[in-house]
Amino acid sequence: MIFILLTSALLTWLVVRQYQKVSRLPPGPVSLPLIGNLPQIVYYLWTTGSIVATFDLFRKRYGNIFTLWVGPIPHVSIADYETSHEVFVKNASKYADKFHAPLFQEVKKEQGVLATNGEHWQEMRRFALQTLRNMGVGKDVMEMKIMEELNARCADIDKKAVNGVTTTHAADFFDLTVGSIINNILVGYRFEEHNKHEFLKIKNALDTAFEIFTPFDMTVPTWVLKWFFPKRYNQMMKVNAECKDFVAKSATERYEAMKSGKYTIDKENLQDYTDAFLLKIQEDGENTDYNIESLKTMIVDLWITGQETTTTTLISGFNQLLLHPEVMDKARAEIMKITENGSRPLSLSDRSSTHYLNAVIGEIQRHASILNINFWRINHEPTYMGGHLVDSGAFVTAQLSALHVNETVFKNPQEFDPERFMEDEKLLQKVIPFGLGKRSCLGESLARSELYLIFGNLLLRYNFEPHGKLSTTETLPYSFAKRPFKLEMQFVKI
Repeated sequence: MIFILLTSALLTWLVVRQYQKVSRLPPGPVSLPLIGNLPQIVYYLWTTGSIVATFDLFRKRYGNIFTLWVGPIPHVSIADYETSHEVFVKNASKYADKFHAPLFQEVKKEQGVLATNGEHWQEMRRFALQTLRNMGVGKDVMEMKIMEELNARCADIDKKAVNGVTTTHAADFFDLTVGSIINNILVGYRFEEHNKHEFLKIKNALDTAFEIFTPFDMTVPTWVLKWFFPKRYNQMMKVNAECKDFVAKSATERYEAMKSGKYTIDKENLQDYTDAFLLKIQEDGENTDYNIESLKTMIVDLWITGQETTTTTLISGFNQLLLHPEVMDKARAEIMKITENGSRPLSLSDRSSTHYLNAVIGEIQRHASILNINFWRINHEPTYMGGHLVDSGAFVTAQLSALHVNETVFKNPQEFDPERFMEDEKLLQKVIPFGLGKRSCLGESLARSELYLIFGNLLLRYNFEPHGKLSTTETLPYSFAKRPFKLEMQFVKI
């Protein structure tokens, strides 16, 4: 009898406590103590078929700001632009701290920019942004590097052409193009025929690391993996270490040469990001921010942010263009007019004149919307968001996947329709693939330049035809981020 009374009292206390917590948060489905909304989330993931569709369903039911409890922790998703901008731009300093999965913290060892907060994150981000600016990102020198790489890849395509037609996997072309650009920035060399195998090894290492980490691994405490899944835990740690060592192999060799006196950094002639980082070590000595392990982690972080997202967007974009050839033709006609019938390449300076191409790229980014689940920020104090009280301790984010399919923002969101941005150019501001605020993607400027120059100049040089099936079905609908559709297409020389 006493046991029943104690159990009833405990359950009553948990329910009342949960109700009190829920009352200090935006609306959402009814949550249970300890397990929160996990049963509903699993059910709707199964019935809707994807994370994005599940978020969209909750948005429609509970509004543009809604709460989902993942276990005992409330997660507040914002799915409209105005509130997202108010929270993460106007109050950026309040939301600089990002929640990091326990396993990410274990893997990253409090280094880099993807899984850190505080002073180290600020220093690494500040240094990376300054170094990229010094290397010409957003300027003519970076345009030259992007075009040099695109020209090299197009030359490869043209060599393989039969009667002016080359058939290839889109991933092979865009992975190598974008990967070579970022590798040149980070460690100072491009991938060509003689060293293409190095890129394939790096890409394979990164893909293996991506594929092995599941949402389950990202959710549970690290001790659960260590105790109950030791083989899996050890495999993930091994894959991560091998990935980091391989991607940063060139930087490590340069570091060792610097330590032995065989290599001296010339501050007047820095070759790449690695040179800039090693110069800090050479001048100030190693410390908690600037050391070889931190350099290796930063190279992996910048590789991931600089290569994966841009490649996925390019593949998704050409898949959409092949599904909508009338859009491809209209964009090409505009580019031909701007470049005097293709007498010169398209340049970044042409951006203000190519309104339709800008609209096409914006619509491609809206549909690609790489992150199914955006990174969560930590709310440190009670505040109001869009008229709703949000208690301290909640995780909050601009849920981009839900925002980009919000029919109150984008009419008929499932349609691929660049004309929406021609009718209202301010609507482009509400496509935010790089995030908002202090945790927005630090490679945004480079990625925007790559997308504009690659899309524009490829349409100027080739017509494109599908080879095999086309589909907009998501490859990994239950993952944190989208993976490229296996698209095969034909480059037809114009």
